Amino acid sequence: MNKTFAFFLATLFVLIGGMIVWFAANAKNQESGMRDVDSPKHNVTVPENVYIGEFALTDSAGAEFDSKELDGDVWVGSFFFTTCPSICRLLNQQVAVLAKEFKGQDVKFVSITCDPATDTPEVLAKYAQMFEADPSQWKFLTGDLEKIQEISEKQFHVGFAKQTHSERMVVIDRNGKLRGSFLATQNSDFKAARKLIKELLEEKPEEKKSTEEPPAEPMESFTLTERSGQEFDSKSLDGKYWLGSFFFTTCPSTCTLLNLENSRLQAEYADRGLKIVSITCDPANDTPNVLTGYAERFIAKPDVWYFLTGDLKYIEKIGANYFHAVVKPQTHSEQLYLVGPDGKVIDSYAALNPTQMRQLRKKLDEVLGPKQEETSEQPSAESAGDEGSSAGETAAKQE
Repeated sequence: MNKTFAFFLATLFVLIGGMIVWFAANAKNQESGMRDVDSPKHNVTVPENVYIGEFALTDSAGAEFDSKELDGDVWVGSFFFTTCPSICRLLNQQVAVLAKEFKGQDVKFVSITCDPATDTPEVLAKYAQMFEADPSQWKFLTGDLEKIQEISEKQFHVGFAKQTHSERMVVIDRNGKLRGSFLATQNSDFKAARKLIKELLEEKPEEKKSTEEPPAEPMESFTLTERSGQEFDSKSLDGKYWLGSFFFTTCPSTCTLLNLENSRLQAEYADRGLKIVSITCDPANDTPNVLTGYAERFIAKPDVWYFLTGDLKYIEKIGANYFHAVVKPQTHSEQLYLVGPDGKVIDSYAALNPTQMRQLRKKLDEVLGPKQEETSEQPSAESAGDEGSSAGETAAKQE
């Protein structure tokens, strides 16, 4: 009987001790407003080579905020709404912790409301005071709901809905590149975000491209093999504007995104005379037959978009001597090189950078002229039918 009683007491003490430890750990996490979850699913792997494009909203002072103000800084973006009593407040408490820790350093914070109808600049200013936010370091922004939704989903890759809780914050580097996405109220995620910010502060910003004109020497012509198996001579593009780039067909990420952008540019500018030249940097694999199948994925028009292969050493020489680019076997590249009618490289643009793509389109509009408006004259029934059929076929192909 005594042994039974002793065993009971021992078991009771173990249970009580375990409960004390559990409550202590839970209380510690509650004090910080976080749950300690180490599962890697919270720290989301962000898409490769995603840059946050330019945007303009209204800050808590009622002034226009241009995202260009963030150039050269590491910054943290998040979405919230002021009437949220729980998750959003916990999120901003965590942002406040980071703001205090990195005060005086090149780190900025941008909190965008998902309830702009309620969250006017005046409301945001009062809300910001709750977190002792320094307006020069931490911006609270409002604006048009549809515009905010587009910024959230297409640029930050954060799900969006009006008055919807979000505890996610994204970290952007000095070059405007999305580097991490974290749940601020998860202890492990919060620590990972803090660590990433420290690492990004140590990184130097990429050197911005010179606005000076490129070297005046003319670009020598080159010959390669087209996907049809026929010889392609770059002299055939004399007098035309064209875009050059390097890729390889087995690349599942950057090269695919690059050529999706090329496909969009083909659809927008082919009728204005733009040509596109895509040169493989893996010619051992990318034979004309392989290039033909690959080109079909992007609905590449044979008389507009040329896919080229050839000797690797010669292709590397083309990169170095004609595009002033380093070309290596099976190496990712997102650069698009705009070449003028005189065979000179005018400039290069990062295909995955929304801002640079807008700059490229602006340049193309300048040099190629505006898109031709449809004539107001009524075509004959026969020609109208032919044109309608042609347009329908084109649309079907593009789909």
